[in-house]
Amino acid sequence: MENRTTYIDNSLLVSPSEFCTDERVREFQRKLYIRAKQDKDFKAYSLIDKVSQTYVIEESYRRVKENYSKGTGVDKMTFEAIEEYGESNFLKELQTELRNSTYQCQAVRQVEIPKEKKGEFRMLGIPTIKDRVVQMAVKMLIEPLWEADFINTSYGFRPKRGAHDAIKQIKRNIYEGYHFIYDADLSKYFDTIPHEKLFVLLKERITDKGILNLIKQWLTAPKQLKNGKLVATKAGTPQGGVISPLLSNIYLHAFDRIVNNPKGKFAKANIRIVRYADDFVLMGTYYYSREILNYIDSLMARMGLTINKTKTSLLHVHKKSLFFLGFEFRVIQSKFSWNTNKYTNVRPSMKSRSKLFTKIRELMAKRRHWKIDPMLYKLNTLLKGWLNYFSISKVSHIWETIKVIIKHLDYKLFKWLKSKGRKAHKSLRQRPYSTLVQNRRLFDLEKYARLKTLAKAQ
Repeated sequence: MENRTTYIDNSLLVSPSEFCTDERVREFQRKLYIRAKQDKDFKAYSLIDKVSQTYVIEESYRRVKENYSKGTGVDKMTFEAIEEYGESNFLKELQTELRNSTYQCQAVRQVEIPKEKKGEFRMLGIPTIKDRVVQMAVKMLIEPLWEADFINTSYGFRPKRGAHDAIKQIKRNIYEGYHFIYDADLSKYFDTIPHEKLFVLLKERITDKGILNLIKQWLTAPKQLKNGKLVATKAGTPQGGVISPLLSNIYLHAFDRIVNNPKGKFAKANIRIVRYADDFVLMGTYYYSREILNYIDSLMARMGLTINKTKTSLLHVHKKSLFFLGFEFRVIQSKFSWNTNKYTNVRPSMKSRSKLFTKIRELMAKRRHWKIDPMLYKLNTLLKGWLNYFSISKVSHIWETIKVIIKHLDYKLFKWLKSKGRKAHKSLRQRPYSTLVQNRRLFDLEKYARLKTLAKAQ
């Protein structure tokens, strides 16, 4: 079929004023998704005027504010300052810039985030709030085009999909006999995406020069270092940008297509992929041949990406555990002598557990002067977030982990209460975890996990 470029007609614009901005955006996305799903050759060339639509700008601002992190861009502008100036004034000025084609993105502020390994840092690029709002608007408009194309083996940064779905799929693959694992690690993926090759992929669905120009501005925006110096950007998409996760998925979608091609080398070798953003595992039913391993290397080289050989591993899940997204997968023999079956055991990894213990230690070490209730509020937020992520239906040994966490909490709470040196706290030092759960509303890990399990069973 011949490629056909189609404009976005006015029937895709949602007009009912009684709809809230979120509903109007979702309705637009739904119609655009259906159009793209029905026509694989559909290309959008008139999206730029939709970016400045009032309901799109307002919804973009709301979503950016809702997911606001404390980091500010190079202009030091905060949401508090915008509220003081007037949100409507801020959005009207931005809308005018977009309509008059005078909008220019600013540099991104580079922030170093320490990694677990000492001396290593993850580089984040923090855009200004204005740039984040425009990025969100463009993301909302182009995401449906790509969601119509994305393959089900991709789980990261996608609507209605997430890490839990990836974990369940890996367990399902292991159950179906995919025991040979290629656990890949891409070196500095976000920083090395080649711009030219990314734009080739973007043009498969977008021919709107205005949209492509905005994306080019964000990708090539200079980085502002700690000392204020500006450094040119020649490759990559800044981690910290609103649109970066979508662009990173679009680029690796090319690899997904190759792996899932029913007539390709991976299909012939019976290999599946599970990908979450730039983390992916290839799962096969046989040993990986030298031909396949060389093919993977050549594909990555053609895409301008580098596989970190020191962190990439080949393993058989019966002999060695697979670690992915904070979970450990291992195949174990039944405890009963009469049962010869093996089972896939999924549990939070030791590394994930250690990270939680580190956060608990840091929380208590920095806040020895706090009263009990504020400390419990902080602890509850931390524990609930951790358990929400790790307590899923396919995780086998969450109860085992919870017991270890409770034991650790008991000890840390005892030390923290003792350091306060108050007689009033003496009674709380005897089994502090259970006492604080009963009397001071400390988060009950066992009860919450039980309720989640019952909810999933219904």
